[in-house]
Amino acid sequence: CSGLVEDFRGRVELMHAGYDKIGEVFGPPTLQPSPPVGGRGELRRASDVLSSPSGSLSTSSRAVDGILLDLGFSSDQLDDAKRGLSYHHEGPLDMRLDSRVGRTAADILARGDERELADIFYHYGEEPKARPLARAVVRARKVAPLLTTLDLLRVVEEVYPPRHGLKRGHPAARVFQALRIAVNDEMEVLARALPAAARCLAVGGKLVVITFQPLEERLVKQVFRELCADTLDEVGRVAVKAPFKMGKKIVPTAREVEVNPRARSAILRTLECVGERVA
Repeated sequence: CSGLVEDFRGRVELMHAGYDKIGEVFGPPTLQPSPPVGGRGELRRASDVLSSPSGSLSTSSRAVDGILLDLGFSSDQLDDAKRGLSYHHEGPLDMRLDSRVGRTAADILARGDERELADIFYHYGEEPKARPLARAVVRARKVAPLLTTLDLLRVVEEVYPPRHGLKRGHPAARVFQALRIAVNDEMEVLARALPAAARCLAVGGKLVVITFQPLEERLVKQVFRELCADTLDEVGRVAVKAPFKMGKKIVPTAREVEVNPRARSAILRTLECVGERVA
């Protein structure tokens, strides 16, 4: 990052903040979205966040022409054993993308009850054996705490013996993804960030989002559709035209995947502000 500042002196300003703080970065600190409602996996609609008095988003003082949200993380992060993001490397079960805040994956595995763990594995990893995995975690931690990536991998392989379930990738990938999302509140942050970022756009400005897994992709598509929906009157006529337009999704070419195999799951979506920003 320091190299960027040096190379683009006077054109780059680095800010340490989450996606959902973008309204505070570009304008007065009046962005106060309400937290998600309901149970795990149940997120607020974008229209609710935009219209709720307790979660209203004031118009940013600086309209911007372009915003890019790259929801992936770098290969350096994946390969850094100290972060505990991959079952391919032995390391502490941390998984925090910002190591200064929040609970770790080891904390969740140590303190979560069977139902909470099963919900995490099911909703955030789409894991078909969420309940057996949760029971296996609770059973294993009674013997010894789960502190490293290999500790968790052994539990997964008790539920999925090596001869089963490996044709479509190792099941540990789903479990590690689920825990990483839970540790970093990724889905809740994204649900708040998308409408907040849209409110920062100038007319003609674009919000570009790159996702790398189906949960993120479905949420981005859902929120963009809500933001692009016209407001109808009581008889179903358009009362207020939506100020946004969604572009077609873009996926990597075969050549791009050949050069960077980790890009194979990437999907790019755009949202363009085509009318006056809503105050």
